[in-house]
Amino acid sequence: MNFLWRDVSTNSNAFNSGSSKQSRWSKHLCLCFSLLLLSSATVIAQGAGLSIPNSGVIGVDQAMLTPEYWIARAPMPNKILMTPQQINSINAKTYAMDPFTHDVSKVGTTITREQVLSWIKETIPASKPFVDISGNDISATEIEAIVSNIGTDQIPAAMTIRYGMSVRRAQLRLYPTSLRAFPGKDLLDFESFQGGTLFPGEPVVIAHTSVDGKWYLICSSQGPAWVSRIDIAEGTADTVFSYVNKKPYRVVTGDKVRTVFTPEAPAVSEYLLDMGIRVPVADLPEDQPVNGQGPYASWTIELPVRQDDGTLGFTPALLQKIKESSEAYLPLTRANFIRQSFKFLGERYGWGHLYNGRDCSGFTSEVYRSMGIYLPPNAGAQGHDPALKHRLFSASDSHQVRVKAVMAADVGDLVVVPGHVLMILGKVHGQPYVIQDVPYAVFHDATGKIRMTKVNEVSVTPLLPLLADEQHTYVDAMTSLVHFSAQ
Repeated sequence: MNFLWRDVSTNSNAFNSGSSKQSRWSKHLCLCFSLLLLSSATVIAQGAGLSIPNSGVIGVDQAMLTPEYWIARAPMPNKILMTPQQINSINAKTYAMDPFTHDVSKVGTTITREQVLSWIKETIPASKPFVDISGNDISATEIEAIVSNIGTDQIPAAMTIRYGMSVRRAQLRLYPTSLRAFPGKDLLDFESFQGGTLFPGEPVVIAHTSVDGKWYLICSSQGPAWVSRIDIAEGTADTVFSYVNKKPYRVVTGDKVRTVFTPEAPAVSEYLLDMGIRVPVADLPEDQPVNGQGPYASWTIELPVRQDDGTLGFTPALLQKIKESSEAYLPLTRANFIRQSFKFLGERYGWGHLYNGRDCSGFTSEVYRSMGIYLPPNAGAQGHDPALKHRLFSASDSHQVRVKAVMAADVGDLVVVPGHVLMILGKVHGQPYVIQDVPYAVFHDATGKIRMTKVNEVSVTPLLPLLADEQHTYVDAMTSLVHFSAQ
């Protein structure tokens, strides 16, 4: 299957060897990209005894595409696996110990030129050359113009920390540009300059402004990246973190919901909120109209907006009570792992949260966030988070040892292979199944011929037959198995 991964094998090898030349974002993007071409391509081995339906996704029938099917098979589906206090303790450890996660409230009062330069270096993508959306080569001159827009010569020796907040679902970019770049003409689902997404209400440190004034270099909980200036509103630390910690609140439990349309307040009209986002409830009389509408059938929430002078303000908006939200994070149960993950079933794959979607690690992050658990922003970090219970695997672990571990995995556990993460759903006829956000279903048919089905969506698949390449199964490539329980 070299045709699936030859263009990215160099990047993958550079990461696996621990090359210091690759940035944190580059490691995430190149690594994820590598396996989303080779091993996220779901490959089923010959002789697995699984049928191939008309969908082309082996071993899956229509009954398996409902959460009820898997909840009925889950042991003690409604058992609480962790209390809110235990979850808070895990989150605190993640922020304190995980190198991919940043507590921006503890950055300090000043920032140096050296720190800003190190953040800029972290964002620069490693894979080159690039093509544009039409498949045409992006010239070295164009890249030079983008790099010159960074303006490193304008960074002072030291500066007072500036805080801000995202006012909408904002793209995190690896360069200060909206130019879309891709690693190849046939790889237009993988945007090379896309580094993820900043969600509404996320606090950030504003470290630098691009030469053209259109981009901020920020540091969020996910680390440094470039964000369009119009997506960030600047505020004091007190203003920013008071909003973040404000109670009472609603937690979005649907895949994504939008606020009520309002012509009176366009900035918060049909405002997109993804699963797990927490928004404070506005302190307003229950009979007071909000943006020209009575609020009794909706929750009146408070949302961040960017005022005309670029500063942070807050505006009430209505979130219909029929939309999926909760007054607290959902209980951490096997049933909720399944229900929440299935709300994304069939959603298009979105590299770095493009297309109003999400990728493999974005998918798992939001499922767990709806239950209060904060996961690091990429698959590898999720598999090695020191705050989580994980079983690490190395070349010394035999196939039998790995299979035994997977067979003992619980519903909601994460299977991590280089650049990809999958979630355990349960077993059917002794075969473990997973749900994953994945570009391809590729497998050997009954004749041994490789068959490739493009799913490009959140999908249900069996696990054991999956191959990372022609010789190694997903299980043999597995680097970590993450378990979520206090026991």
